[in-house]
Amino acid sequence: MPLTLGNDLTGLVSREVDAAGNKASGLGASLTTGNDVFVEVVDAFLGNSLRDGEVVLGAVAKNTAYSINLLTITDEYLKTIASSLQDGLKTIGSAGPLSADKLAVLQKNLGDKRNQVALLINTADFDGKGLLKGDAKDIQVQVGLNVTDKLGIKVNDISGGALFRSSITTALNTAIKAQILTANAAALGTTYYNEANAATEMQRDIDDNVNLIIAAYNGNGANAVTGGHGSGAVMTAAQFGAYLFALSAPQKALLDQMAPIGKAALTAANLGVTFANATGANMAAIVGAGGDANSIAEMLAILADDAVTNISVVGNVPNRVLAQDVFQNALNSVRAEQAAVSNQKSNVVEAADALRATTNVTQKAADSYLKTDYVLTAQQYSETIRTMVAAITSLQAANKIPEAAQRLIDALAR
Repeated sequence: MPLTLGNDLTGLVSREVDAAGNKASGLGASLTTGNDVFVEVVDAFLGNSLRDGEVVLGAVAKNTAYSINLLTITDEYLKTIASSLQDGLKTIGSAGPLSADKLAVLQKNLGDKRNQVALLINTADFDGKGLLKGDAKDIQVQVGLNVTDKLGIKVNDISGGALFRSSITTALNTAIKAQILTANAAALGTTYYNEANAATEMQRDIDDNVNLIIAAYNGNGANAVTGGHGSGAVMTAAQFGAYLFALSAPQKALLDQMAPIGKAALTAANLGVTFANATGANMAAIVGAGGDANSIAEMLAILADDAVTNISVVGNVPNRVLAQDVFQNALNSVRAEQAAVSNQKSNVVEAADALRATTNVTQKAADSYLKTDYVLTAQQYSETIRTMVAAITSLQAANKIPEAAQRLIDALAR
């Protein structure tokens, strides 16, 4: 029987051409868009799940970029501040045995350097955050998909004169901070924090870069220092003397140079005794609460924030020593902050690099499930076309069937 339209084979060929045409259409779409139209259900689920993770990781990576920029700007401000402090130290170093008018010029220059540093601290800003004024002391950077995958960023508050502290002040504050490690609140070394929640209060003051020794000396009464969170009484004279006695030998020798009034009072009360060789009780009696008023005033001026740096008075060696100590200690503090910022930036950069690598791998894994394999799909497309041509050719064996050819054209056009 000839292959005519009346032959039953015609319907079978027609259906085969239709099916092949649909497949060819899907394969063509896969080649055009790059997305596999015939992806299996399980593969689609896995691929889309990975794609969701990729999107979230990309957003997290952008967040790390924000933090890196914040730390980079902070570091630039700290570099400029350090340069100004170095210039200040040069000015102090050149203030030898000069006349009063020349010292006045140097004092003006030194004051300008301090003002410049204060301006830099106040203007260090990023996205509305005062970088050196405490606004960046507790920033959590998301570095993973889990809510606990975070890195902490902390830039200390050095505003309000906190940068210009003497090395004695820094040493005493460090000694008080060390007491927070004890489990016994009563052993914290000062009644200002000597209560049930002492450690919590002290931690708040540490986070805010409060001058701990001055806050403890004044207590929480009428003379309380703004910013201190201790709810206890003023530090006792014995406690204050004990902290001074715990200073290192070089620091106590430096105190003899910076506090001539207190040194003279110690010597007068105890023949031959100075800060360098006094006992804790000796120092408590002179500069502790209830001691010599002038010596106390001198000591508190040395320990205060924004300590005076006066080099203009001829022959006033102690003031000059204090000025150099304050500027040198400020420079040391800035260098320490630079190191901390650099270390934090390095950690965030490493986390960002890991995030980008994870994002790229996740993207490739998702694409392996969802994207078109161009080599295989092109082969399948070619085979499908050949199948359609073969089916139509079989009908053309006896008769020319325009309708069958038209189906092939239609399939190719879809």
